[in-house]
Amino acid sequence: MEIVKSLVTAAIAVTLAACQTTQPPATAIVQVEKPAIMVPAVDNIKLQDAEWYVIKKTTSPDQAGSPEKTFRESNSDSLLAVTPDGYEILATNQANLVKIIRQYQAQVAAYRDYYIKSTTDGANTTAKDTKDGKSK
Repeated sequence: MEIVKSLVTAAIAVTLAACQTTQPPATAIVQVEKPAIMVPAVDNIKLQDAEWYVIKKTTSPDQAGSPEKTFRESNSDSLLAVTPDGYEILATNQANLVKIIRQYQAQVAAYRDYYIKSTTDGANTTAKDTKDGKSK
């Protein structure tokens, strides 16, 4: 019986010794190129000029309509005015500015997603995922 135990022990030792390698396993470090960032384009801003008019207390009612009540409410000697067409131009300019700001916000979000996601090594966290709004 002792001989059988010795043979089994020797067989296990030989089997385990055969599994041992003298060299560490070969690992290769491969650098993966990042895909090009896709940033949305921003339109050129095109604003129109609006004509402003200065209405003074000395302006005749024929030129300014009836600004007496407005002067009493404002406690001022002069008022700035714009025509209905000028008001439309101002509204269009404001809408164009809002559109350009949103396009720039989209660019910032694209850069944020590109660089934050690439630095988190696959953790898929963004600035919106953290409690304080800062990236990890």
